[in-house]
Amino acid sequence: MKDEKEKEKLIPDEDYEYERSLAEEVKAKQLALEEAERRAEEERAAYEKERQKKRDKRLAQERIELMKLKNGVIEESETIKEEHEAPRELHGRERAANFWYHNKIWILFAVFIIGVVTFITVDEITRVRADINVMMIANNGLAFRQDELESFFEKYCDDLNGDGKVKVSVMIMPLDPDSKDYQSQQGYQAKFIAQIQMPDDILVITDSNTEPDFMGMFKNDLSKDFPGNKYIEEEGLSWNMKLLADELKYENMPKDVHLSMRAPVKTLGASFETMKENYDTAFVVFERIVNDLTRRAEETNDPGLTTEPAAKPKNSMTNFDS
Repeated sequence: MKDEKEKEKLIPDEDYEYERSLAEEVKAKQLALEEAERRAEEERAAYEKERQKKRDKRLAQERIELMKLKNGVIEESETIKEEHEAPRELHGRERAANFWYHNKIWILFAVFIIGVVTFITVDEITRVRADINVMMIANNGLAFRQDELESFFEKYCDDLNGDGKVKVSVMIMPLDPDSKDYQSQQGYQAKFIAQIQMPDDILVITDSNTEPDFMGMFKNDLSKDFPGNKYIEEEGLSWNMKLLADELKYENMPKDVHLSMRAPVKTLGASFETMKENYDTAFVVFERIVNDLTRRAEETNDPGLTTEPAAKPKNSMTNFDS
């Protein structure tokens, strides 16, 4: 006390009064703040108490009504209502994304089906179908001249199927029972066997190594249709012409190549009459080739070819199963 009184004596009266009033003001504000917090807490507690009271009352009422519903006293409750959130309407990208999410499997499946149908349709419309087919079964290197062979035959062929284009398909299946490539030969033989059951493929490119069983299917009296023509032999039209080797871009083509014709017979796929009609159609192309090549060879005094055919191994036996 003595010290405080001494301090008061040291502080001027004006400053002392100011400091004291400032402290009292701070204290009053503090008390007012605490009173406001107390009242707010009381109000909050009263609100929570009232809220809890209403909630308990509602739950009690719902339990009573639920008991009544279970016991059949009432059919529908007026207080117990299922609340459902109203669906939100989607727009723009959000709507498209939602549709994709729920339907993407069906959308992809539909796109796949449309793609397949479109491909088949376009292929069917745009594909050029062959007017005639030529089987190339000689195993002498002509297998590598497919494009040249097709271009050669197309010069003599008409638009037989009426699609506005001339197309000849040369099917490459060089048959050689002595080949070490057994798997390929099995494939070629299977393809050849399937083709000869059909009546459409009449023209066949052969050589001196073609198996006798095969040659027995070809017409061997074409000399009656082309009397005096030195290029017509028992096997068919001889391709022993330099001009033809030049046209096919096959300088070393062997001189034993022939263009043969299948004799009309009844097959598993058609009657004799059907194959005879196809033979007559193919004969027109064959006749044009014979006449044109013969004329050109005689005009140029064609010297023929010098490449000997590949030697046939001794005791060779066919593995063709009829």
